[in-house]
Amino acid sequence: MKTIAIFDLNGEKIEINTLTVFPVILADVMYEGDLDLMIADLKSNEKLMVEANKIKKFSEYIPGILSNFVTKPFIFSEFIKYLNEFNLKPSDFNHSTLNELYDVILDYADHHNFDELKKIVKFMIEIDPNYTPAYEILGSVLIEEGNFDEGKKYLELAVKQDPWNVAALAELGETYFNLGEFEKAAEVWLKEVELMPENTVTYFMIADAYRQSGNLKNAARILEKFLHKYPKSILAKYELMEIYRKLERNIEAEELKEEISVSQPEYVSDLEIWSKIMFQNGKYDKVEKFITKFLNKNDNYEHFKLLLTVPLIKSGRSEEARQLIKELKDKYSWYYYGVKNILEEYLNDDEKSVFLD
Repeated sequence: MKTIAIFDLNGEKIEINTLTVFPVILADVMYEGDLDLMIADLKSNEKLMVEANKIKKFSEYIPGILSNFVTKPFIFSEFIKYLNEFNLKPSDFNHSTLNELYDVILDYADHHNFDELKKIVKFMIEIDPNYTPAYEILGSVLIEEGNFDEGKKYLELAVKQDPWNVAALAELGETYFNLGEFEKAAEVWLKEVELMPENTVTYFMIADAYRQSGNLKNAARILEKFLHKYPKSILAKYELMEIYRKLERNIEAEELKEEISVSQPEYVSDLEIWSKIMFQNGKYDKVEKFITKFLNKNDNYEHFKLLLTVPLIKSGRSEEARQLIKELKDKYSWYYYGVKNILEEYLNDDEKSVFLD
């Protein structure tokens, strides 16, 4: 411990040393800036109280001293050194909160600083073994690193501790799916949609999991349930139509096909599949008119212009289609290469030449 300065506050001399800043850091990181709560929680630690009372006196003259800008950036290794200096252990923090540390590990996750993140998570779990978000993010990180089995274990623990944790349920379902445990994935995602029925994408993920497991009847049921809520969803009708055909429920499949053929997209997610179905039925003009009108009102979906290439080519405007591809190919390469093969299905060999580099 090294003395840095000595201040005179109304005749009282107060020494500032290399440890004096730690109560500020500790209050910010573990007590959401509440110095009084920290003092009440750790009052038996005499060494810490000496420095904390100095900060309390200074705060009367410098209110900003307890602001979090004083403690940034947070470096966990230095924080641990301070803890050791004051002989503090995770079990000492009876009334602390882990919210600030959770924000830190989220930032570490964003920057792929996984080694430091794991150390902080271990520290958090030692303080509160029931802190579910720590298990959730640790599981997610392990999976991102390719350690699926270990990651799955922590996600399962997170869900066991907090069955209402939607983020953990979503991640665990995806993990099961990637491991080929499709029935388990469907089971977990079903719990997710019970809690968050507005997560519409999850219904399609459940149907896909059932389809992958060969359970087509359950795949059909989940899409039927979805269509009961969203009867205008073209994507759901299309996927259910395909499942009905595999189940040899051909009359129902044809009914859905007819419904789709006379419909227009209500949702952005339906636009691509609707266009594909219209192309199959040779309704190129209908697609062109609808997408043009849609884009006039929704210019933030410009990538959908690429769907216009088929109607343009079919109406003899190949050069216009070629210019459109040239304009958008690099700008929306993620969409261009995803949709290119779909578009080429409806073109003959000569017409496909517009897609040649």
